[in-house]
Amino acid sequence: MNTPENKTIPPLSDTDRKMLELLLKGASGRTIAQRLGYKEGTTRVYLHSLYKRIGVNNKTSAVTWYLDTLTTDETHTEREAASQAQRIKSFGEMAARRGLLESLGFMGIFLGPYGRMWEVSQKLKGGRAPQLSSSDLQLRATARSLWESFLAGDFSQGKRQFDAGLLPKLFVASPSDAVTLSMMLILGGYTSSARKAMSSLPARKAGSLGVTVDELRALTAASDAVEKSNDSAIHAIHDMIDSGAARPVYRHLLLATLFHLYRMRGDTARASAVADAIWAEAESARAHLEAAGDRALPPDVSLPAPPTVAPYKLSGYLERLTA
Repeated sequence: MNTPENKTIPPLSDTDRKMLELLLKGASGRTIAQRLGYKEGTTRVYLHSLYKRIGVNNKTSAVTWYLDTLTTDETHTEREAASQAQRIKSFGEMAARRGLLESLGFMGIFLGPYGRMWEVSQKLKGGRAPQLSSSDLQLRATARSLWESFLAGDFSQGKRQFDAGLLPKLFVASPSDAVTLSMMLILGGYTSSARKAMSSLPARKAGSLGVTVDELRALTAASDAVEKSNDSAIHAIHDMIDSGAARPVYRHLLLATLFHLYRMRGDTARASAVADAIWAEAESARAHLEAAGDRALPPDVSLPAPPTVAPYKLSGYLERLTA
């Protein structure tokens, strides 16, 4: 029988702990959803995954488990904290525990829309680049902020911006940014808003503004993965990434989406592997820019050694992991 001194405690994310604290206070599923900024359906999925990971079947058992965990002696807790860095063997493991944005740190500037790649390309264009108005620049700054919220898993920020009427503005300025906002609504469990957003994004046709067929496929696949727990939808996202046709920013979106989907399911192994692929994307962009003469940091400043990232390829990964 496991006692507080010898039991193995599964890793808990900040969201896990917040949910357990609210359950301990007697909060209902609706209250938990409101406090964390999720839809009730998303909260039920999170709680079901949490119950499974800690080995319980219901709210009462989860509260009992958590109280038991809190009584674990301080020496054990301190020993666990002290050895945490040694247990994290890769960037992916760190990201699965702490989140993408926090774990990426400075390297995050090489990913997503209006990052370092975009800044450098604008400089290289010089006089050939169209002059951007202050409102255009502000909209791009908002889109970049949304991307960072997306990496952090703060999908409620997407809902707030959608309610404020941002989607049409993003679509006119850059349809791909509207796709990012729509993906946040899907992953946040804001089903009604997500459907409205998707229905307002027309497919691109010759000479007309719109999103690509691949972007619409990605939104549909993510929606199926969240609403129906559809494994084939996740396989479809893998295939989109592996196709090699995805442009960098779109590939970053797909990878981050895959990371969040696996993390929602409590599938730390796959989330970690996808996070390693995201780090590799950032490092590739950094190395490319540096080879072209651009240094994001002053010459006398260098980055610390990055976490270990094993060679990684998404193709066939599901099969290898379950073999």
